Amino acid sequence: MPNSLEIARCFLETQWSSITENKIKGINAEIRFEAYLNSPLIRPLFDYIIPGGWIISPGKNTYINPTTNGRIAILPIPTSFSWTQALNPIPFTAQVLAESYFKQVGINTYFTKFDTNAHTQIEDAFTLPERGNYQISYTLDFYKIGANGLIQVPLEDVMADFTRRNGLQGMRPYALNRINRLLPVWNNTAIVTELFWKEYARYFLHRQFLVSSNDLDFFIVGKSGRAYPIEFKSKTVKIDASLGDWFGIDVGPFTKLSFFVSLSNNMEALYFVEEVDATGNTIEWWGIKFSELLKTCHWVSQSGGRGMGGGASVTITVPKVSFQALHLFLANI
Repeated sequence: MPNSLEIARCFLETQWSSITENKIKGINAEIRFEAYLNSPLIRPLFDYIIPGGWIISPGKNTYINPTTNGRIAILPIPTSFSWTQALNPIPFTAQVLAESYFKQVGINTYFTKFDTNAHTQIEDAFTLPERGNYQISYTLDFYKIGANGLIQVPLEDVMADFTRRNGLQGMRPYALNRINRLLPVWNNTAIVTELFWKEYARYFLHRQFLVSSNDLDFFIVGKSGRAYPIEFKSKTVKIDASLGDWFGIDVGPFTKLSFFVSLSNNMEALYFVEEVDATGNTIEWWGIKFSELLKTCHWVSQSGGRGMGGGASVTITVPKVSFQALHLFLANI
């Protein structure tokens, strides 16, 4: 268990691709966005933010075919370390809403956590992943929603459709010393703690099973009481004299959100964009319902920039005029 803020930051670096700096840039943008959502003018416009997690699919069709039928949602519950300050608990009502959303599309949802209870001896036992040495320093517990709270579920039941890993193929630690420790956000112990638990949940499963993971940024629960999964990106608007200005959404997130809105009645997902200028300064925050995005996006894809893993991306173009300023958008969900 990390016994300091610095060890937790080092663990995050081992989990985030160092092929490009896009992943850390994206995380910095998500932190800015969460700060914006919690600002005094915006926070009254919705009820809850539910921290993100993962949609995990089997990496091999040993037990189920197609493997996409074995998708599960893993939502970590952050718990405090001895050095964590001001970590906000997730309301049980919000967890129920998130579980209900996934249930409608046929995905079982599990919550996972481990609590050190601020015991420094437990925290001292944490070992950073390194090449050839990927220890599981402690075991996560998994839960599902029960009638009166969370009910513990054995890991074997959670991962019943997944093949056990035999060897280290696909495991790798990324380079250290890429996070700028001078930035205030990386000295915010609550933010780093939340990020640690999200990444450790994926690492814990990836180390033991053959898995394919898709990031889930977070849920937001509007004043209507409905929960929405969010895809968030920081983007520079593309100027196009023929088509008009547009933002892009990579084909991976596009497919994920399409899945959510296609399988059940009255389902919805949201796409939020931080518009930035060429130097990375925020211009405006924008939002759109994914059902509306599907109506107005262009059907011919564009070549995108370098993805977070370093490869070229394919982008679906969405006219900027289809978006609403976020403070107006949130007032209507």
